[in-house]
This record gives sequence, structure tokens and C-alpha cells, in this order.
Amino acid sequence: MRYILMLFGMMVMVACGEQVEKEAVVISPQMERVRDSVDTYFTKLTELQKFNGVLLVYKNDTLLLKKAYNLNESPESSSYITPDYQFDIHSVSKLMAHYLLARLELEGKLSKSQTLDAFVEGFPQGDVITLNMLLEHTSGLPRELVGFEGQEYQLEPEDVVELAKQQALLFEPGTDAQYSNVGYELVCYIISQTYGKPFAQCLVDEIFKPLGMDSSGAHFFVKGHNVSQMAQNHTLKNGDLVTVDNIQKDEFRTARIFSTAEDLKTFLDHIQQAPYGSLLANKEGVIAKDGGSKGIRAQVYTDVKNHFEFVLLANYDEMPFFDAIDDMAKMLTSQPVAFPKEINRKAITVEPEVLEPYVGFYTFADFDGLVLEVRANNGQLVLFQEGEQVGELQAESPTVFFEDPKAEESFEFVPNDSGSYNALMGWKGIVVEGKRNP
Repeated sequence: MRYILMLFGMMVMVACGEQVEKEAVVISPQMERVRDSVDTYFTKLTELQKFNGVLLVYKNDTLLLKKAYNLNESPESSSYITPDYQFDIHSVSKLMAHYLLARLELEGKLSKSQTLDAFVEGFPQGDVITLNMLLEHTSGLPRELVGFEGQEYQLEPEDVVELAKQQALLFEPGTDAQYSNVGYELVCYIISQTYGKPFAQCLVDEIFKPLGMDSSGAHFFVKGHNVSQMAQNHTLKNGDLVTVDNIQKDEFRTARIFSTAEDLKTFLDHIQQAPYGSLLANKEGVIAKDGGSKGIRAQVYTDVKNHFEFVLLANYDEMPFFDAIDDMAKMLTSQPVAFPKEINRKAITVEPEVLEPYVGFYTFADFDGLVLEVRANNGQLVLFQEGEQVGELQAESPTVFFEDPKAEESFEFVPNDSGSYNALMGWKGIVVEGKRNP
């Protein structure tokens, strides 16, 4: 499995450093404790070689932390960053697209209840798929283009729309949910057509310039470029920290956006105000969006009810991403969390009858339909992809299995509605579900 998904490996041991922007801010003892908890948490992550990035944290409109955490404190290091570096934000741009669509609706230029055929001619089930379904990932469109053998990087927005028409729906629109970059490409296309200019230029003209987000911009489809201090992306390969291209050839160019922590905070401040806050927040009163790709992670988060917000930008993708985001929300509401520590997992012995129900094939829609086969052999589970062995799993409990005792990534088997099991697979701090094939 490590050869296919690069799930596990030894972390490169490099120096741990940090850079914090000092500002004369007086905060209460309670907020000092919150700030210290957040700082300690990410300092420990960095010491464990699992974080390299920037944090910007506010509570009750008061700045708690604006700080860069560096695996290598040398400015000559490719991973070195300061609090004001520009980062690629990837799917965080979807929140910007959602905002623009909401604004266009308020202006009476479109409606989220409109169907796709009002904007794109000849789209299969275009009279059923609504703009809101595209926003909520319930259209049935797949995560990525299925059957496309070229490079997404080469595609123009119009090409993506035509290829999207050829995609088989995973389910009837509105009956299920599946994260879909293809669906959001259609959202960006509709916004572009409404404004009469490329989607990236829409972001520049309608968001960045009016809000004074002077360090934000786009890599493609804009009139001007303002890259000054761009964070270099990194990943782990064979135990070493290595640079990876910020522009990947298997990604669409439509919304290749970059920004800084301060600029993203400015955007969060704007969209939580009336009337947008109620349109963009979930039922808990949270407006949040994560993004990432090979070597990069990004998160914006504002909790209107509990009066806190933070921006996290990392140019290294080995962090336990969603665990860290959940713990951030807890710390900022003064809830206890377990600080990161070295992992030493212990294997247990399980009987063959425990393993047998997990044997079968599992499809991971979020990995472009990846199919993994699980077999049982000598008290272990063995993973195969297209008939080739790619991993061996040891039991930590009757339902949770791991490969590397030093890594957090797991395979967990959970009951499904059909009486068998689905598999939850950890990967670089996220969890994806593999549905059991009939």
C-alpha cells in the first residue's frame, strides 16, 4: 500500500524552528491559556516532524496567534516560510465560488434552484441537476473526470464542461452525496458566463481588489500576476522531505488560487457579515472550507456562534489534518484535547473468524474509484490492487488495522446497511470511505 498511496514512511529528521509576528496585544488570562494550548499543540506537531506552516488565530475579535512553524529554521531551506508567505489554497476557492453565486442570487441574476440546462446546453439530466446540487455535491457527478486519459492541466474551462457531459452519474441527482470537483468546475463556469470573464478574473475583480486582498491572486486566466513569496510544497518520499511542483498536471487550472493567512482572514470577516453569513454557514453557525493537494494543506474556519476564527496553511502534507482542525475548534472553545505525541501502536492476535467478514473488494470513490481487495492470510489482512499485493495490515482491535506502528493511518471496518462492512482508510490526515462491492 505504501507504494500506491504513499501512506506511511519515516519522517526526515530536520531542525525545528519557528517565526512569530509580535504584536502588542493585551489579552485576558483565559485567552492566554487558549493561545498557549494552540501554540503548544502545533509546536509539538512540528517537533514530531508533522507540521510546517502558518497559523492565524482570532478569538472574540482579538488576535491570539500569528505564527510560522518551520521544520528547518534556515531561511535557505526550501520548506522555510514566514507568516506572510503566499500559499496555494486549492478547494478553499470553492467557498469563494459559493459566495459569488450567493451574491449573484441576491442581485437577481440567477437562482440556486435553477437547473443546469439554463446555463449549459445539452447536459444529461440538466433539467434535474440544480445549482444547489452542484454546491452541495449531490448532483451525482464523480469527483474527477472518469475515463479521461489526458492531462487536466491542458483543458480549457469549455473543454471541462464538454467532458463533464460525458460522465456517468454515480447516483440519481439529489439522492446521495459525493464530493465532486467536476461539479464545482460547472459552478465556476456558470459564474464566469454570468460575469463575462474567466472565473479567476472574477475572484480578482469581485473579491480580492474590493477587499484589499493584495497578496491574493491566480496562476492562470488573469490579466496580472502578483506572486512574491510563494511557499514551496513538500511531501515525504522514502523517508525524505522533498519538494513537489506547486502546479500538478492532473489538476484543473480554472481555480488555481493563492493567498496569505491575513488575506483569507479578510475574506472570512467579509462573508460572515449579513446577508452572507446565514447563506454560507452550516446549521452549527460555522463557515469553513478545507483544501489541499500533493504537498499542501489549507483551512479557513469561522465559528460565528462561539466567536473565533482561524486560518491554517501548510506547505507539507504529512500533518494529521482533520484531527488537527477538530482539535483547534475544541481548544478555541476551551475544551481539553490530547496533545500530539509519538505513536507506538501494538498489534494483537485475532482469530480467523474475526477477519473473514472483511474479505472482499472495496471501492474508494474519493480516490477516483480505486478498488482494493482485502484477503486474510496467517492472521493478517493483506491488501491487493489489480491482483498485486500492496500492503499487510495488523490488528490493533477486532475492527481497526494498521501497517506502520509509528503512523496514525488505519483501516477501520464499519457495518453498512447491507449487513457487511465498509472500510474507512486513513490517508495523510484524512479519512476516505471504501464501499464494499456486492
